[in-house]
Amino acid sequence: MKVVIKVVGAEVPCPKCIAALTIAARVAKRTNSEVEHIDASSEEAKRLRVLVVPSIFVNDKLVAAGDILSEGEIEEFVRNLITSDATMK
Repeated sequence: MKVVIKVVGAEVPCPKCIAALTIAARVAKRTNSEVEHIDASSEEAKRLRVLVVPSIFVNDKLVAAGDILSEGEIEEFVRNLITSDATMK
């Protein structure tokens, strides 16, 4: 299963947005996932209905809004998706 971690942040990134993106990138590397940085004013952010930044989505499911999750917390969401996909096969 392809897992995509999306971090939605301000056009001019704030320290929280930078930290969220850095943490997501580390998790993506460890879990063989992808990470995308999305500008909060983009059409994609509107589609996701982002209200605050940073917002973190895992396969378009909101997992954090306005907070920075730890690497372990984000990795748990990713691994749960991978595991659930593997059991469905």
